[in-house]
Amino acid sequence: MIVGIAIFFLLALGAAAVIVYPLLPGRTPASLPAALSDADIERAVESARKKHQDSGLGCPSCGQAYEAGDRFCVRCGDELPQAVATSEAVCPSCGAAIRGEDRFCAKCGHTLAVEEAA
Repeated sequence: MIVGIAIFFLLALGAAAVIVYPLLPGRTPASLPAALSDADIERAVESARKKHQDSGLGCPSCGQAYEAGDRFCVRCGDELPQAVATSEAVCPSCGAAIRGEDRFCAKCGHTLAVEEAA
């Protein structure tokens, strides 16, 4: 019984210390980072859009990033430019580009025969 009461008071003392300690004189709150202005955020967004457009992975209408093989933009709905056919192999099921070591299409999951992926 006495041990239970002692444990209760120790826990209560610990909880009080956790609450009171930050309020003691000399304790300063952690400084918050400087807030970004709307102009800073807009510049960062435009920079990211420009990078995606320069790499060919941004919608020409709105700048939304997209993956190779996507046909329409998920933000504005405009049709995306299709890559010019290269020497890369394509999936016989959906036409997505595949690499030589691929055993399945990443877009549709079609099982690729050894000669399709080569």
